[in-house]
Amino acid sequence: MLNQLEMEILTALTCKVRVMSVGQLLRAWGQAKNEAVLFSLERLLARKLARTELWDVVLPNTDRTPLFTWKPSFPDPDTWLISKRARQRWKQPTSRVIVYQATELAGRMFGSRCGQPVREIERQHDLLLGDVYVDYFCALPSLAEAWHGEDMLPMAEKGVKNPDAFLMDGDLRPRRVIESTGGFLIKSICNTISQRCFVPVFRAATISTLQTKIPFLVCFGLTRIQPMFVVFVDARLI
Repeated sequence: MLNQLEMEILTALTCKVRVMSVGQLLRAWGQAKNEAVLFSLERLLARKLARTELWDVVLPNTDRTPLFTWKPSFPDPDTWLISKRARQRWKQPTSRVIVYQATELAGRMFGSRCGQPVREIERQHDLLLGDVYVDYFCALPSLAEAWHGEDMLPMAEKGVKNPDAFLMDGDLRPRRVIESTGGFLIKSICNTISQRCFVPVFRAATISTLQTKIPFLVCFGLTRIQPMFVVFVDARLI
């Protein structure tokens, strides 16, 4: 039987994000003592509910603010500038890092599609998203609770990219979308989310509802100057 710490770690790896490094796991649950976290990870490995790999990647280094936030009625973002800032990540030196991922067996326990090996071209993107989730978990736990990762969402139709995560309200309606910048064109992501996510959900909403509860797209990337901390802007939306 899994203990509470193991359940929390497994929930994060199946329902929130696809992968987390040892450092991220210790940052999130280290208050329970690092030894307890490492022991729990070993137990999850032994039960074939998690697996571990050694990656050579650019380590996440998130800024205090997102690369941009957007909602319907906002002007289109400067996608060239955002893309330029996001590409800074590839100019950073790589480091070796131990990561943990839930298995397909764990995914079946939680109703998640998780468990597929992370492709090499997606590793930095997924590790960055894990860092953003840990920032939410530590600084805004109520929003971390509302976080629903991509593997918990229905598959998008061909040619449409699901967002990395939705922040849902108590009625499981999306209030905000999180997107970690990766290999996709940012303009394409904005178009997909505005067309497929926001408009159908809120078409019948009243004007007053739209003004106070419309969801934001929030995009995180890597830049050269920043401490390792993220505070989400305007947490009043949920």
